[in-house]
Formats: sequence, C-alpha cells, structure tokens
Amino acid sequence: MKTIKRTLLLLIAIGSLSTANAQEEPKTKFDVGVDFASRYVWRGLEFSDSPAVQPYAELTSGNFTLGAWASYETGGQVVGQELDLYASYAFGPVSLGFIDYAFPVDGTSDGYFKMQNHVGEATLSFDGVAKFPLTFLLGFNVYNDDQNSVYTELGYPFKVGETELKAFVGAGNELYTTNGEYKVSNFGLSAAKAIKITDAFSLGVSASAIFNPDTDDAYLVFVISL
Repeated sequence: MKTIKRTLLLLIAIGSLSTANAQEEPKTKFDVGVDFASRYVWRGLEFSDSPAVQPYAELTSGNFTLGAWASYETGGQVVGQELDLYASYAFGPVSLGFIDYAFPVDGTSDGYFKMQNHVGEATLSFDGVAKFPLTFLLGFNVYNDDQNSVYTELGYPFKVGETELKAFVGAGNELYTTNGEYKVSNFGLSAAKAIKITDAFSLGVSASAIFNPDTDDAYLVFVISL
C-alpha cells in the first residue's frame, strides 16, 4: 500500500536473474483492484483526514511492469486527490526507478499536461532475500522540488501464523520534515493477511500503526483490498 505517491510514476528495477529465469518465456498478466483505506498516510505524512478510495491497474510482462494508481479522499479534501502512473523493470531484489507524483484539483484546471502539481522522484530499493530479508528504499526528488528532498526507509518483514508483518523506520529531509533537517519521520509496524471468502475469492486486509516523531503524530490505518 502508498500505502505511494505517484501521477506519472515511472519505476525501473535493476538486479540479477538466475539462468533458469533467463530462459523462461515472459509471462504477461493484467490486474485491476481497489483498496479502501481508513486514512491515507504515506511515509509518515497524512494526505487525507477521511477514508480514501485507492484504485489501481497493472500490466506485467516478464520483469517489466506498467501501471496506474490513484487515491481519492471521500471527504472531498483537495489535498486527498492523487493520480500516479508507473513502470518498472526488475531483476532480482534490486530496483532502480523514477516516480512522478501529481495532485489533481477537482473542479479547476490543474495543468496536468503542463506538469503542474507534479513532483519527480528517482528511487533505489532492495526487496530483501531469504538470507538477508532486510528491505531498503532510497528516494530522491529530481524536479519540481528545489530542495531535492531525500527519503530513506529500512524494513524487516516476518510472519506470525498466517499474518505477514513488517517493522519499518524511515527518515527524510526538506519536504518530509518540519524544519527541513534529515531526521526520522516515519516508523511503525504493519500486518496483512488474506481472509478466504470462497474457494475462488479472498479478501485482503491490513493494518498499520504509524508514528511520526517529527510532527508528533500517530495513526492506525486499516485497509481492505479487492
């Protein structure tokens, strides 16, 4: 889950493939879905003060992924509107990419094709491996942010019974903190599991306890995924 921020989200992933995977024919699939979030909180920052609907569509072919993600606050707050597009190419657990975030304004011209209300971010991430499950994310804003804000995050996934959990801690500067200094601005614990409804359908649910020591805020976000 954004939970991200994205209007042209271009994500390119680079890593290593095994010889067996290299010999496999690319498999193509298309997926659509929607999340219903009690609150939209991203990297420790609150982007809605009411529930949000977050649809997505994603095409995957081999290691290449192209998709769209959006978030719309049900309370009608302008700050809660977002639309992201993204693409990725991944080998193994290492990803290198680019994200363009845009924030449409309902009822007015938001200059979408003039690249107004957009922020571009280059990203580098490591998804962890069996012997070293720690995850890492580095994000660096490259346009429409004069401060070139940086965000980093470490995560540790683990499992308790049928529930997937992840502890995380993130730090950023400039746009991510109240005084612009690089500091911890996001930490907490997330939990997710699938609830079987029928043999062919399961409902995804997750909850995240999120704390931001910089803004002195705390959130408990619940998400239902279809």
